[in-house]
Amino acid sequence: MKISWKEWIIFVIIAIIALGIWYKVSYPQFSFVDLKVTRPQALQIAKNYLSSQGVDTAPYLKSKIFIEDSWADRYLQRALGFSKQEKFIKEQAYELFSWAIRFFRENQKEEYVVEVSSRSGEIISFEHPIKDTEVRHTKDNVVSKKIAQDFLENKFNIDFSEYDFHEERAKKFDNRTDYAFSWEKKGVYIPWEKSEDAGGAKLLIGATVSGEGVKDFYKSKLDIPEKFKRFVKNQMILGTSMYSIVNLLFLGWVAWAIFILISRKKELIFQKSYRNFIVIGLVVLALSIIDGFNNFERLLFAYPTSSFLMPFVSLNFINMILNYIFLTTAIIATGLAGESLRYEVLPKNKLGSFFYYINSTIWSRSVARLILLGYVFFVIILGLQSAVFYIGQRFFGVWVESIRLTRLSSSYIPYLSAFIIGLTASFSEEIIYRMFGISWGKRYLRNIVLAAIFASLIWGFSHTQYAVFPFWFRGLEVSILGLFLSFVFLRYGIIPVIIAHFLFDVFWGVAAYILGNTTASLMLGSVFIMTIPLIFAAICYSLNRKEKEKELEVSLSRSQKYNLAILVAFLSEKKISGIPSDTVKQELISYGWDQVLIELAIKKVYSAS
Repeated sequence: MKISWKEWIIFVIIAIIALGIWYKVSYPQFSFVDLKVTRPQALQIAKNYLSSQGVDTAPYLKSKIFIEDSWADRYLQRALGFSKQEKFIKEQAYELFSWAIRFFRENQKEEYVVEVSSRSGEIISFEHPIKDTEVRHTKDNVVSKKIAQDFLENKFNIDFSEYDFHEERAKKFDNRTDYAFSWEKKGVYIPWEKSEDAGGAKLLIGATVSGEGVKDFYKSKLDIPEKFKRFVKNQMILGTSMYSIVNLLFLGWVAWAIFILISRKKELIFQKSYRNFIVIGLVVLALSIIDGFNNFERLLFAYPTSSFLMPFVSLNFINMILNYIFLTTAIIATGLAGESLRYEVLPKNKLGSFFYYINSTIWSRSVARLILLGYVFFVIILGLQSAVFYIGQRFFGVWVESIRLTRLSSSYIPYLSAFIIGLTASFSEEIIYRMFGISWGKRYLRNIVLAAIFASLIWGFSHTQYAVFPFWFRGLEVSILGLFLSFVFLRYGIIPVIIAHFLFDVFWGVAAYILGNTTASLMLGSVFIMTIPLIFAAICYSLNRKEKEKELEVSLSRSQKYNLAILVAFLSEKKISGIPSDTVKQELISYGWDQVLIELAIKKVYSAS
């Protein structure tokens, strides 16, 4: 496909404007991200601390994950807004991100969880669950309070003149009593609503004393009002409910695709395409399983020691693989059905399917240009998303959790997870929602605009379980991006939308490692992942194969050649009768004739002089 200089200039100008919007609205988020302390360093810090407490960590299993204080992030964004949240975090040295190192043993309750700041390497919290029946010499609450206060004073260099006593809680066990104490920092009270019963957040420091020692402690924690937690949980439930409803529609789509696949399974377009979609599906399945192993630490961290480890891990992996098998099935079914529907209802949009490239070549300079165009569209999408969020934050009280900036940090290789998520999401979602969804909508809604809107809404509101509040705004935001991608799909085909989608997902997976304060290896690996489509484009440009469709008639079987001859004779009579080719085509399709054979017959009869 030739892309005019005028189109390039227009889209590049729009991309430059979009980049400016993104830099103004979204770039400041990265001021939060400080990942100088690596996973191995955090593990060693945790080991050293436990060793100083007389704990031998060698017999323990270990899990290391990256965590974020999501409740504090939600509350501060909602109550203060982004700029004031940033100021609060700096003034109070509040840690939004940290490493959580868990030391545990199978079928034993006693374990250790050490939380290490990813910014400074300081231990900011510690938990030591023990048996309820464990015997410890109990001190009274006055002595225990003094133990807790002295510990916090020495551990964090706390000046308790800056704090008021907040709470004392006692929990009596069979052979001991544990006392939990907390203090609130003076002058820190953050309301989130103007109503009298809304409440406000307080900044706490605390410790739990069991016997003569401190069992748990934390340096700083926001005490979030109950009303706010109920508000957020309600939003989450609404988002999950909307996701479930849309998921039912998605399942209906997949079932419809399978029905189309079964009813049209003998079509030549299926026979030419099915191997490629099976390969795409299997690649997605394999990469998804690899990503599951790459994120094994999260699964290990969630392991309940009341059960056996291997059954827990095995069951989770079985469920994971079953989900991925369903996704693979959905990709293959909607892909093949989408090819057939696209050929029927969008015959002029040849680039909107894989069939065109299967029947010609993907190693062409035209493909290289489409990949470069995908990069331009990726930048436009970034700016479009930022503009939508700016409007939402300004007029609708929208806020976005910082979790998306660091969600992959628990992976062994974060940028590998970003690559896999980007590749699987871009291929699966563009096949399902653009190639199949828009073609399906055009076939049954009879209008291309309605088709694009419907497919975009289904895609958008399938994302309402993500960390954006209120829940409906996430669906609206993604739907708007979907409308833009629908335009790109209809105008430039499947390749630019896959590239733009891939880059968008990868970017939000690795942006913290490129733009935040992190290690060189994370930054360089992340940059490399973002350049992979460019490498592919360079190969296409270098090979420069001719993008010429092969003659499909050569691929016909004996029965297909016989049917083609019948169609040619039938169409010849229709042509003599003055019946236009489009009318005959729709009649033949309604009777289940192979669309490719119909096109070949029309070309033979109606194109003849």
